[in-house]
Amino acid sequence: RHYLRFVEGREFLVELGAGRGEFLELAAPTVGRVLGVDADPVMVEQIKAKGLEATQAEVGEYVAATDDRPDAVFLAHLIEHLPVDTAFALLCNIASILRPGGVVIVVTPNPACLANLTNDFWSDPTHVRLYTLELLSFLCEQAGFEVIEASGNPADVPGPPPLLRGPDPLGPWARPEPQIEPRGPVQYDEHLHLESVIEELARLRVGVESLAHWIIEQSRQLIELRHYAEVLARHYDATLEHLWGPNEIYVVGERRE
Repeated sequence: RHYLRFVEGREFLVELGAGRGEFLELAAPTVGRVLGVDADPVMVEQIKAKGLEATQAEVGEYVAATDDRPDAVFLAHLIEHLPVDTAFALLCNIASILRPGGVVIVVTPNPACLANLTNDFWSDPTHVRLYTLELLSFLCEQAGFEVIEASGNPADVPGPPPLLRGPDPLGPWARPEPQIEPRGPVQYDEHLHLESVIEELARLRVGVESLAHWIIEQSRQLIELRHYAEVLARHYDATLEHLWGPNEIYVVGERRE
């Protein structure tokens, strides 16, 4: 559905590698004519069963030989099955059949998503290579398109595995329970001299002031440590979000006049 806005109101949409025709089915109510092209006869029959137009053909052969003049061409998760030279030739041929002002929408797995890079992409033995946004944009521009949008699909962001996420938010600092038992009231010894009491109080004051200074310093360091922990947590979360970004990326090119 994220890509419908690029084809709404168009006269003729062709989807290359249309599969079961899910996108064509969504787009049909807002497009004058839709056509699915797929090499698999089973997929073609499924598209036709939905009351939509479909043609069985290798997509490269169809684009090179057709007399159709669509004003929108959609190919999702197709280009990663092609080497660069074949993908570039396909884009050039798409540019040659598109009407002026027509658009091509190319959707492919995101190589910046760690799940794709390390596992998901390689689970399909027919995948040839990953394409970055920069490479896709470059190929489209060289094929004769003006890139009008290049991004990740915001509707397809599963995010990192839950087990990797940190606590959110950080909990409050624990308050340790005092472990010192009071020894009872201070006993006054009538035989103590006043000078001794004053000296003892002076030493006690120095001790209390030192303890207060230490407590204040520890509190300051704890606050600073809390700040660093929160900054680190934010950077950690941002790293996870970057590594597990959108599953797919897309480039939209408009055919130059």
